[in-house]
Formats: sequence, structure tokens, C-alpha cells
Amino acid sequence: MNKDLVIFDGSNFYHGAKHLSPRTHLTDFDYRGFAEEIVENKNIEIEYCVGEIVQRTHHKEKSYKLYANQQALFYNLEKQKIVVKKGFMLYSNLSYHEKGVDVQIALDIAVGALKNKYRKCYIISSDADILPAILEGKDEGKKVVYVGFDKSISRMMKARCSATICVKKEMVKKFGK
Repeated sequence: MNKDLVIFDGSNFYHGAKHLSPRTHLTDFDYRGFAEEIVENKNIEIEYCVGEIVQRTHHKEKSYKLYANQQALFYNLEKQKIVVKKGFMLYSNLSYHEKGVDVQIALDIAVGALKNKYRKCYIISSDADILPAILEGKDEGKKVVYVGFDKSISRMMKARCSATICVKKEMVKKFGK
């Protein structure tokens, strides 16, 4: 396979981008342009992994607003021909917790390497839980590139990936609206 794979950890990307550029709207962000600039290639597959928000009867107004924003995001991603992979949101202890997303990302890294589905894999996430999959990808001879955000680079991810790309504020603003 000669394509590169770019995997966005949706929640991780959201928090990293908002930290650098709080006024950037991410529901209409140019994710494809951002990914193509990172990879320096247009021949790429892009995945966006995130916990899916559902409307709840409790916290109805907040749940509706979050749901509506996420649906706008999904529409934007689909227009850009980005595959959306959904985990779920678990409500416990009076808050929501994303579930299944890290496992999906890890599977895509490891299985993709084993089945030769990509040449290089770019991981836009600082979540060290996926390190076993990254190491498996590298063991299979793939380059796994860590994409982290300025001022919050994970030393563990940087040390174990094939390369690191640091996203700066200007890059987030460039592809935001």
C-alpha cells in the first residue's frame, strides 16, 4: 500500500486545537487540508474517531446542543471524504466518559500494519494508551508518526514513535474559520 493513514483522535484534537486557538470553530474546520499539510501528500486516507453524543432526557438542552454541534461536525467531515468512526459516551458519576475510541484507534494502527493498509500512519493524539498498537505497527515495519500540539507534547509518544510533528497555533488558525 502506498497511501498514508491519518487518524484523528477527535476529543484529543478538539482539546489540543482549542488550547492553541480558542476562537477556532472546529465544526467547519478544514480537516483534510490540515492532514494533507502534515503529511505533505494528498494521497491519504483519513479517519476521525470520536465518542458519539446522543440526546438524553436529562440535561436535555445541553445534550441537544452538543448533539447538534456534533452532527454539524459529522456532516463537515463526510463532505471532506473523511471516515468517521464512532465510539460511545457513557454517563456515570454525573459526567460523560468517551468509550471505545482508543480501542478503535489501536485496532486501526495494528491491524492496518498487519494487513499492509498503509505506508505511514499519522496519529493525532497524545493518548499513551495506544502505545502497544504503535509499537506493533513499528514492529511490522511501518512508520508511525506522532502529531502533537505545541506546549503539550507527550514525551512518551515522542520517544516511541518513528517521528514527531508539532502543531503550532498558526496551523490551527490557518485551517479554521
